[in-house]
Amino acid sequence: MKDFFKLVGHDIKKMYNYRIIHFVVVLTFMFCMTVWFLPDFGSANFLYLSIFVLPVIIFSISMFIEREEKTFEPLITSETETIKIVMAKILAAVTIEILPFIGYVIITLIRSSAFVNSIHINYFFLFLVYVMGVIVHIIIGLSLSIIAKTSRILSLSYLGYIVVFSLLPILYSNGIIPEAFQYYLIISPAYLSGVLIDYIIFDTLNPELWLIILSIVLQIIYAIVLIRFVIMPFFKQYVLATADELQK
Repeated sequence: MKDFFKLVGHDIKKMYNYRIIHFVVVLTFMFCMTVWFLPDFGSANFLYLSIFVLPVIIFSISMFIEREEKTFEPLITSETETIKIVMAKILAAVTIEILPFIGYVIITLIRSSAFVNSIHINYFFLFLVYVMGVIVHIIIGLSLSIIAKTSRILSLSYLGYIVVFSLLPILYSNGIIPEAFQYYLIISPAYLSGVLIDYIIFDTLNPELWLIILSIVLQIIYAIVLIRFVIMPFFKQYVLATADELQK
């Protein structure tokens, strides 16, 4: 266990050195200022971007830099279990992702008069839903890195996921996409996370019980399937293959 948390601390330190933490802090500040001065923008959009987009970007930047600098190649070639390396990276990324949530809580409490529903928000359940959504999207970001064969394909994969599976649920939650479209969005982890976020934040929304249960179950299934069939079997091979590619 001590070695595991050492890996987590090492990853967090690398994210600090790569300026990823600085990037998240700046984005959190920008989100807070937007919600402060433009409450009509919708405080929920703060969470949508933090869950649907930011984790994928964090992992994309982190993996790219580590590939270029070969900082995790020694771990891969050591006797460290793959599951420990993967879980450490996920926990480190989740830790960084807590910063936007803290910013959201602070800004909604300070500006409670601008958000009439904020006094009814159960921040504990919101935190649990937030963390679950973040973990799922971190796993998706890592899986996309493994599946992509080249940096160009990787960039297109991230862009495609963000546009198709993240942007559309945000547009739906803002009422831009018709409600009937939700049945097509069920395959999107971002939409499933958004259903739970909306249920906790907005008192006026009351999704059917089956949709709430489905949103929780499918996110768990997505995470388990990707870890079991993509990340665990191919993580070390992916790192070693990209390392060989960089040496050519």
